[in-house]
Amino acid sequence: MSDHTDQIPLGAVRTFAMAARFQNFKRAAAELGVTPTAVSSQVKTLEGYLGCLLFDRNAQSVTLTEAGRLFAEACDSIFARLDKAVRDTRHTANRASITVGVGALIGSQWLSKRLYSFWQRFPETGLHLQYSPGGVEFSDGQTDLMLAWGNGRWPGLASEPLLQFETSPVISPNLLGGAALPSEPKDLLDLPLLHWKDQFDWLEWFASMGIDTGGHLSGVVIDDSSVLLRAVLSGQGVSLGLLPLIKDELRSQQLIRPFREDFTPTRSYHLVYPPDAMEQVQLKAFRDWIIQEAGVNLS
Repeated sequence: MSDHTDQIPLGAVRTFAMAARFQNFKRAAAELGVTPTAVSSQVKTLEGYLGCLLFDRNAQSVTLTEAGRLFAEACDSIFARLDKAVRDTRHTANRASITVGVGALIGSQWLSKRLYSFWQRFPETGLHLQYSPGGVEFSDGQTDLMLAWGNGRWPGLASEPLLQFETSPVISPNLLGGAALPSEPKDLLDLPLLHWKDQFDWLEWFASMGIDTGGHLSGVVIDDSSVLLRAVLSGQGVSLGLLPLIKDELRSQQLIRPFREDFTPTRSYHLVYPPDAMEQVQLKAFRDWIIQEAGVNLS
């Protein structure tokens, strides 16, 4: 099949789109910086190419024909996509930094300790860590990648496992008030439970201990990991702690583990990004770097 794209009078199409937006040749001419006669000529050229009238004309005004209306809608869609492609291409070509959405705890206790390694590898690339305590979201048009806790399934997005941490119930002496630590896992049901994002992790932990919860627990759900940690430390309840991220609090006995058994949850931290993100060289380089830092086998 021969390609006739180069024969389409693209300049006339752009002029028509502007004239259709205003339905006024004089206003379109002012916007384009040409004369109304030039606009009229370009529109006639396009009508001749398409073999139909795009405007009904009279001495006072011009109005779109049905064919013109349909063609104008198509033009608006095409030019909007083209304008976006130009912006995206310029953004990629001029990229000087990478924006990563990250929660407070994983950001402060894991990622922040690796910033010098990033700088050594990419001294010309800036890194913007964007505080993202809530869900996985890329609609702002600024976030490139996210470190997110979950099961690895985010519809419409790509994800790769990054970090899997052991967990254990943790409690503050402030909550106990001098009372003895819980002696059995079921005793935790008599204490206020604090949940991170939802009840799933606690439900999974109790199930692993052979305790039937009926699929529901009481307690407060907190999205922000830093708020959750502060709540536990102040004695507001019991939480499942990600052990490598709370080593200092355990060492200082601000938090206590009532049971010594570690538990590996099915959920973990993932690197999450839009499906086309790895087409950008800088983002793929960051992806390779952070997975290497996490010690994940790439084979």
